Amino acid sequence: MPPSVEAKQRRGRRAGGRRAQLGSRDDQAPPPLPTKRPVAPLEVLSQDEIELIHDYALRVLESIGLEFMLPEAWDILEANGVSVDRGSGMARFPREIVEHWVAQAPSVITLRSKDGKRDVTFGGDQIAYGSVASAPNVLDLERGRRSGDQSSFRDLVKISHALHSCSFMSGYPVEPTDLPVNTRHLDCYLDLLTLTDKPFRIYAIGETRVKDALAIVELAHGIDRAQLARAPRLMTNLNVNSPLKVDGPLLQGAMEMVRNGQIVVVTPVAFAGAMSPITLSGSLIQFNAECLATIAFLQMVNPGAPLLYGSVFSNIDMKSGAPTFGTPEHVTGLVATGQLARRYDIPMRGFLSASSKAVDAQAAYETLNCLWANVLAGVHCVFHAHGFLDAALIASYEKAVLDSEIIGMMQAIPPRIDFSDADEALEAIKGVGPGGHYLGAPHTMSRYQSAFYRPFLADWQPYEFWADKGGVETAERARQRWHELLEGYRPPDIGPGLKEALCDFVERRKREIGTEEIA
Repeated sequence: MPPSVEAKQRRGRRAGGRRAQLGSRDDQAPPPLPTKRPVAPLEVLSQDEIELIHDYALRVLESIGLEFMLPEAWDILEANGVSVDRGSGMARFPREIVEHWVAQAPSVITLRSKDGKRDVTFGGDQIAYGSVASAPNVLDLERGRRSGDQSSFRDLVKISHALHSCSFMSGYPVEPTDLPVNTRHLDCYLDLLTLTDKPFRIYAIGETRVKDALAIVELAHGIDRAQLARAPRLMTNLNVNSPLKVDGPLLQGAMEMVRNGQIVVVTPVAFAGAMSPITLSGSLIQFNAECLATIAFLQMVNPGAPLLYGSVFSNIDMKSGAPTFGTPEHVTGLVATGQLARRYDIPMRGFLSASSKAVDAQAAYETLNCLWANVLAGVHCVFHAHGFLDAALIASYEKAVLDSEIIGMMQAIPPRIDFSDADEALEAIKGVGPGGHYLGAPHTMSRYQSAFYRPFLADWQPYEFWADKGGVETAERARQRWHELLEGYRPPDIGPGLKEALCDFVERRKREIGTEEIA
């Protein structure tokens, strides 16, 4: 008989039984994750439609413009031929100026790690998946949903460090709301530099957070400012406040980043029906206009600066007004923005998310739809790829593990079929003959250990075996897995004395900032 709900709930509370329930799964290390997309990008737009979007986006910038909420930006724009209404901050761009400056952005960018072993390349046919980031709340099966704190922040950094599918930290895995807002970034930088050696994204809200990040990364990596400027080791994201507005503090932070050669991801947020027109066509036109104008401006600040064409493109639920993810419109819209990024030859950033509030079937299919959208769009950099729920309001421990499983299976899809064994396969077919089986055939025995991808989370046993071992469902197996990752966590070796130096830097900056707000 299948296990009762009550029995499964009792087992879920017995944390001590975690390893026994996983059976032989403990000694199965996930295979290395390929860094290339398994399939070629899809095209949903004709070349004429791409050029139509480009033309209409330039019409928006010529006739309507984009509001820049920073007087310093107005000086730069005007010096480069852009007309600025200083009363409103609206900047109207001649099309030839937009096209000139967008063409300066590089087509391949490498985000450097301390020793080069964790470098991440954005461009070509590469794809890299980041951690969960920026959620205000955290969730796990044992403690439920709660506000983010430093303890959960550290747990999720450690889990992301251990997950083979996670190449970089997309930002703060969850917002540590128990830390003071004005110095929170310092504690987060310290954790991101000591708990993992994967490169990370900072929040460039104003100049102070950026300057502190530049200084502490120079210290951690043993480099000077000139070396940092030549090879970026930090990235940030500039969300356009759609429709047609760029906030001043984000502009300040992004300008400080590009002046120092660091990566800025320019990301309009196009939720069709709320922040952009309700049709995909209208949303694409506005989205592209916002992205092009902001990229052009940042190139004016530092020609050749490393920028990504970021895309948060989906729709809202017209019943509630809530943002949705993994919808059919999201998939087609994201794929279309991928074609636009390729038109400008700029690396692209996408994202994973789900609107579901729990690690359930809805979370899985929404995430899988998102994942296919990113792969088919030709995305190079995937933010929030391990643990988002509730339309980006929850970072989930179990979802981080589930997402790693889904990403691993996606990246293991064979891009081609190898026919080098055709003669051997023919001999196997002859040897087995009608009505036989291939389980013991030499062709099978020489390959069975590596022939197929083996998941670390899925249960492929027959029902009776699964039931006899307790009928453990996917979310519970994911709970067991993150416990194992935390129990087996080993911090990176950062060298003698460095942690003390980093702590001293953080404490000194905290004293200097005090209780004041920071710019």
